[in-house]
Amino acid sequence: MNCPFSTLLNAIFFSKDFFQSFLKIFFLFHDPHRSSTNMQNAEAVSATINTNRNCTVEINNVSSIYCLINPKVYMPSGFSYHPPQPTIRTAKTEVCSFTKDDNTATGAVGILTYDLFHMQNRMCTERMAVLFSVPFDCHLYKNVMGIGLFESSRGCDKALYKHMYEGKDFSQFTHADAVGSGIIHRGKKIDLRATMSTVGKAIIKLEVYDKMG
Repeated sequence: MNCPFSTLLNAIFFSKDFFQSFLKIFFLFHDPHRSSTNMQNAEAVSATINTNRNCTVEINNVSSIYCLINPKVYMPSGFSYHPPQPTIRTAKTEVCSFTKDDNTATGAVGILTYDLFHMQNRMCTERMAVLFSVPFDCHLYKNVMGIGLFESSRGCDKALYKHMYEGKDFSQFTHADAVGSGIIHRGKKIDLRATMSTVGKAIIKLEVYDKMG
């Protein structure tokens, strides 16, 4: 004779509703397309970095026309810690981070670029660039951020970094000392909006919009 308690447990655990709920939870946490970074915001990612000079970049692609592909990084000081997502689709937010070299009196300084891929025309029309500078000596230097739109053939290299950091022709980019306030760069087809914190564990938040007029 079966135990009534065992019968009750079997009815619960092997019911159709329980089995379907179990499958939903299982695939939610075991989806290979969901990375740990995707499920976190910039603040959570920044908290995992042990150095005292680093920069976490959160990119929110609000555009309905462009996705961001082909990321490139140039850093005269530091290295990529959480690498940039290969593709940032429309209506998606991704996070990457950069940090100083270990055991050195240096900062986290460089540029990150993405190609703007027009999904209807199937062409890369422009290259978006993000400048970040988190200096080691925060008493002498301030955090600096820059955002810009360039021709798709523009290299992600020392020349672009110097152009965005030291240049005075702001037709293709905008830069500013980080004070927590936002900056805007308006292109022909895309608008970029960004903010940057002032601390050593800096955060940049960037939004990519279709042209608003």
